[in-house]
Amino acid sequence: MIAGLAVVMLAGAVFHLSLQYNAAVDATLRDARTKSKTIGSQAEQTFSETFRILEGIADVYVHDRQHGGEDQLRLHELMAGKLSRAPQVATFVIVDENDNGVAAARAYPLAPDFDRPERSLVRYESRHVDGFYIAEIYKNQRPELAVGTWLLPVSMKVAGPDGSPLGRIVAVIDVQFFEKFYKILDVGTHGRITLRSSNGVLIATNRAGTIGDHTPEAEEQARILSSRPDHTIEIVKPWTAGEITIRYMLGNAPLFVSVTLDARDFLASWRVLLTAVVIAILSIIIVMLGFAYIIFLQLKRAEENEADLRQAKAVAEEANDAKSRFLAHMSHEFRTPLNAIMGFSEIIKNKVLGGDVAPSYVSYADHIHRSGEHLLHIVNDILDMAKVESGVQPLQQQAIDMGEAIASAVSFIEGVAGQKNVRMQVEPMENLPQVTGDERFVRQVLINLLSNAVKFSPAGGKIRITASYAPGKALDISVADNGPGIEPALLRRLGEPFLQGNPAISQSGQGTGLGLSICKRYMDLLGGELIIDSTVDRGTTATIRFPHSLLRTDNRSGAR
Repeated sequence: MIAGLAVVMLAGAVFHLSLQYNAAVDATLRDARTKSKTIGSQAEQTFSETFRILEGIADVYVHDRQHGGEDQLRLHELMAGKLSRAPQVATFVIVDENDNGVAAARAYPLAPDFDRPERSLVRYESRHVDGFYIAEIYKNQRPELAVGTWLLPVSMKVAGPDGSPLGRIVAVIDVQFFEKFYKILDVGTHGRITLRSSNGVLIATNRAGTIGDHTPEAEEQARILSSRPDHTIEIVKPWTAGEITIRYMLGNAPLFVSVTLDARDFLASWRVLLTAVVIAILSIIIVMLGFAYIIFLQLKRAEENEADLRQAKAVAEEANDAKSRFLAHMSHEFRTPLNAIMGFSEIIKNKVLGGDVAPSYVSYADHIHRSGEHLLHIVNDILDMAKVESGVQPLQQQAIDMGEAIASAVSFIEGVAGQKNVRMQVEPMENLPQVTGDERFVRQVLINLLSNAVKFSPAGGKIRITASYAPGKALDISVADNGPGIEPALLRRLGEPFLQGNPAISQSGQGTGLGLSICKRYMDLLGGELIIDSTVDRGTTATIRFPHSLLRTDNRSGAR
C-alpha cells in the first residue's frame, strides 16, 4: 500500500513538473513575441519618424533650389530645429548632386573641408540605411557623443519636379538611442536583444557586442526572414540550446530584431521545483528502501518463526500421536482386568455359586459392578477419542436409515431415562432422506447426545427429538432438553476434550467431558456439523446437520 501511494505521488510530481515546464516555456514564448513586437515597433517608429523629418527638409531644399539657390543659414536653422525634436538623430546633413556638403544641423557655416562620412551612402535607392562610422567631427558640437560612438547614417535621395537629381538628405542616428531602450527591457540576466541590418551587420544590442560586426549566419537569417510572409521566425530550444529566440524583420527599413530569452532565466523557478521534486523522490526512494529492508527483516523473522512453529507443531503432533497411542494401548490394558472385575462381581451379585452369601457382600459386589461399568465407559470414551485423534478410525460408507438410527438410539437410552423419570418424546419423522456415512458413528453421536440430555435433565424432565428437512436443504436432527443450560463462556468452548458444560455435574464425578468432543470429531469425519444452542435455566438443544451432498433423496425413511 505504501509503495502504491509512493508511485502515485511520484507520478503526480512528474505530471506537475511537466505542466509547470510547459507553462514556463509557453509564457516565455509569449513574452519573447511581445518583446520582439515592442522592439520592432520602436525601431519602425524611429525610422518612420526620421524619414518624415527628412521629407520635410527635402521639401524646403527643393523649394530653395527652384527659386534661386539654397539658403544655407535657413537650412541650418531648419535642421537644428528638427534636431531638438528628434532624440534619435545626432545630426542632419544635406549633400548636393555633386556630393558636396550644402548644410549641416550642427555646423554653420559648413567648413570647406567638411568630412562627409555619408559618402558611402551614394546609392541609387531612394532610401537607405547603411555605412556605419565612428563619431569624430561632432565631438566639439556635441560633447555627449564621445569619440568612438557608433553612428548610423540614414539617407533619402532628393529630385526636382522634372526628376533631375538634386542630392540627398542624411540623418545620422545615434546607435545608443536603441541600446538605452533595449537595456530597460527585462529579458533576464542572460537574455539578448540585437538590431541588425539586412546584410547581417550588428547595429545595436543590450549586451556586450562589437557594433558593426558582420556574420554570415546573421545575413542568412535576414534572407530567410525576408522570404517569409510574416517576416517572423520562432526558435524554441529550451533543452538543446537552452533558449527561445524570436526574430522579426521591420517593414519600413532593411533591419531585423532578434530577442533571445535564456532557459537559465525562465526555467530558474522550474529548476528549483525540479530540485525539490528530485530530493523528494530520492527521499521517498530512501524511505521505501528503508521500509523494504524492515519488511525484509520482518519476513525473515516471520519465516524463522514459521519454521520454529512448524518444528514445534511437528513435535506437538508427535507428542499427541504418542499420547493417543499410549491412551489406546492403556485403554486396551484396562479392559482386560475390568472385564474380570465386572464378571466376578456380577457372579457374586447374582449368587451364581449359591445363595449362602452375606447380604453386605452382595451390596459390595453391586457397587463394584456399577463402578466397573462406569470405568469401562470412561475407558471406551478415551479409546474412541484416541482413535479419532490418531486418524486410524476408518469410515464405512453406507446408506443410513435415519428413522431406524434414531429409534435404536432412543431404545438404548430409554432405560437410563426411565430410572431418572425423564420422558423422551420423538416427533413424527416421515419421508426422511437416507444419509451416506458410517452408521456406527451416527448411532454413537445420537446415543452421546441423548445420554447428555438425560444426564442434564432434571427428574421429571422431558427430551424432544425432532427432524427438519426441506428438498434441496440440509437434514437437521435435534435433541432438546429442559436442563440448566450452559453459560455463554463455556458454550463457545464446547467440543474441547474433557470440558464439562455444567461445573456442578463435573464436580459430581459424572462423565468424562469427552462425549461432545467425540460427537464433534465424528461429525467432522462424516462431513456434517454439530451445533449447540443453549440458554441458562431454559435448556440446551444439540443439532447434528447433514448437508445436502450427503443425502440420498431417492430413498426415504421414517421413525418406527
